[in-house]
Amino acid sequence: MKEIIPITPSTGGAVATGDVVGRDEEISDLWSILEKQGVAFFAERRFGKSSILRKMDADGQDGFVSIYKPIEGVSSPENLASVLLDRVKEMDLIDEGVSKKIEYFYNKATNVVEEVPGVKLKKIEYSWQKKLLYLFKKLIEKQKDKLIIIMLDEFSIFLDELPNDEASVIIGFFRNITFENEFKKIRFVYCGSIGIDLVLDKIKRTGHNIGDPLNHMDLYELETFTDENAIYFGKCLNLGCDLDLADELIKMICERSDNIPYFIDIVFDKITKSKKNTELEKIEDAFEEIVNDTKGKASIKHFYDRIEHYYPRLEISIYILNFVSKSTMLVTEAEIANNVLVHTTEINRIEINKEIERLKNDGYLFRESKEEERAYGFKYSLLKLWWKRNKAY
Repeated sequence: MKEIIPITPSTGGAVATGDVVGRDEEISDLWSILEKQGVAFFAERRFGKSSILRKMDADGQDGFVSIYKPIEGVSSPENLASVLLDRVKEMDLIDEGVSKKIEYFYNKATNVVEEVPGVKLKKIEYSWQKKLLYLFKKLIEKQKDKLIIIMLDEFSIFLDELPNDEASVIIGFFRNITFENEFKKIRFVYCGSIGIDLVLDKIKRTGHNIGDPLNHMDLYELETFTDENAIYFGKCLNLGCDLDLADELIKMICERSDNIPYFIDIVFDKITKSKKNTELEKIEDAFEEIVNDTKGKASIKHFYDRIEHYYPRLEISIYILNFVSKSTMLVTEAEIANNVLVHTTEINRIEINKEIERLKNDGYLFRESKEEERAYGFKYSLLKLWWKRNKAY
C-alpha cells in the first residue's frame, strides 16, 4: 500500500508537482512513447493533463530535455517563437554566448531571409519559421545525445485562435520538422482539452489542405483515475483536509465523481467549507452544488460550450444528448435517430450517425452492443445528471 501523503484541494489552480499522484503509469507510458515519436495528448478539462506535463518537466528523465510552455493566449506564430526562446533562456538550456547569437538572429530575421545557416528545410517562408529552426538547431548542438521534448500546453486553443491560414502553416511546419534528419531529436507534445481533431476539421472546412498533420504522432487519450488511484487520491485529500471520512464515504465520492481528479478535489474542498451537520449531508450538498452550477469555477458547462463553439451540427448533437440524458438505460442508434428526426427532417441517418460517433470520440458517450445493435449512454454519470438538469428539453 502506498504511503498516504497530505494533499490540500487545489480547486482548479496549479497543482504542486509533488501533489500529482496516481499518474505514474501514464507518465511512464508517455516517456516511452517520446523515445520514438511525438504525442497528441488530449482529454476533457479537469483530468490533470497539465499537471502531468508539469510533473514530467519538473522531474525530468534520463536522456531527455523537456521544455514545457502553456501557449493559450499566445497570439501568433511569431510570438510563439519568442516565448519559446524566453523559456529556453529561463531554463538555462543554452549558455549566454549562444543565447546572444540566437537573439541576434531573431532580431535580423525577416521574411526575405532565404535560409537558416546549416539548415536545409525545403520551404521556409516566414521569419518565425527561421527563428524556430535556428533555436532548435542550437538546442540540438548544446544538448547532444538527448531528445528535446517541446510540450505545448493548450495547443488546440492556440491553433483555434489563429487565423486559419496561419494555423495550417504552423501545424504543417511542425510536422515537416520531425521528418528532417537535422531535427530527428525534436519531439512535440500537443496538449489540449479541446479535441485537436475539432480544430483541424474547422481548418479543413475553410479550404486548407492540411492532410493528416498528426499521422506521425501517438494519439494518447488520458482517462480518469483507476478506482485504486482515485481512492488513494481521496485518502490523501482526507488527510490533507484534516478530515476523518470513512473509507466507504471516500469510495462513494470517487464513484460519484466518475474518478475525475478535479471533481474529487472540489468535493473535498466543499466538504471542508460546509455548514451541514453530518459528513453524508456535506457530501450530498457538495454534489448538488456541482450539478446545479452552470457558470462557476466548478461548472461542467465547458462540455456544452465545446459543442456550441466547435461542432458543425450543434443542434443535432444537442438533440442526441438531450434524448440520451433522459433515458434510464442505453439507447440504440436507431432510437436516437428516430428521436432526432422528430425534431428535424433536414438530416439523414448517415449524418446523424456521424454526430453520434463525434460525441463518442469526444468523450460524451460510450458505446456497447445491445441485442446486436449499437447502443449508447453518457460516459460520465455526473455529466449526464448535469445535462439532464440544466440543458435537456
